[in-house]
Amino acid sequence: MKQQLWTLILFFILTTLARADDSIVMRVDSFQSVKQSIATARIADKYPITMGLKFDEIRCYDNVGFVTGWYIYDKHQQKIPLIGLYHHGFFDLFQFPPKRHAALMQALRDKTLQTEDLETAQEYLERLEVTHPWTAPDGRVTDRSGTWSNGDKTLAITQFEWKAQFAPENNFELVIEKANRNPHRLDLLEAIGQAGEYRITNGNLACAFLKLSLTQIAPTKAGWNVLLSFSRESRRCSGDDSGYFSLKLDHSYRIVARNGYITYIATNAEPSETKAVQTHLARGIPWWRGNMKRPVTPE
Repeated sequence: MKQQLWTLILFFILTTLARADDSIVMRVDSFQSVKQSIATARIADKYPITMGLKFDEIRCYDNVGFVTGWYIYDKHQQKIPLIGLYHHGFFDLFQFPPKRHAALMQALRDKTLQTEDLETAQEYLERLEVTHPWTAPDGRVTDRSGTWSNGDKTLAITQFEWKAQFAPENNFELVIEKANRNPHRLDLLEAIGQAGEYRITNGNLACAFLKLSLTQIAPTKAGWNVLLSFSRESRRCSGDDSGYFSLKLDHSYRIVARNGYITYIATNAEPSETKAVQTHLARGIPWWRGNMKRPVTPE
């Protein structure tokens, strides 16, 4: 009787595990992680200050992005909140009254904030403008300069120096979800060998842009086959392309094999001419032509 009971329990456990594995959910999660950059300077060459700033991503050299953070007078150590705009050669920061600052920060979170809201700002308490050395694509080099103002007087910002500077990092993760288990997250940029090209794209001369999406998944005896579709815009001088990355995962979601396939190329040299190609970027056979199923989207 006990043996039959244990057999039944074991059968139930194995059946449950098999069903749980069959009901697995995968999705691609993309997001940016922004580390705080730290700089020091002096106002009027005698008031030392420290700034902590976070820069949102901007696509290309001609664009303007948002920057948020704070600054302190080193003597007082009280953080003064800031919000503003930046380009690769400058940033323009404002301290607003608390209600106005809170409204602008909420608009930034809601992605409704427009650069014009800050370019025409008038009701600010303080403004810090800094131009830092930067080499433009045409070879022009900007000088370092800066000013602080409160509407009534203007003072020079001197001895500006970055202590730690970080660009926004792009992240793509394959999120694998099963019932009653914490999600497993796999770094896709590392998995497909594209981290060096697309982890940081701020200031990239090619203004590179990558899209990744989950196309199909298929269970196998060894684990899972995962098919990702991609599109890459303005990748260096080769133009735009798109295609697929295939991953083979074991039951612990470790990568055991990967391949890349280009299915479309648009050349910059001849924009009127596009051509479809089937080019293997790595040796392998397109395995996804067999038993596939569409990825399950969580409700």
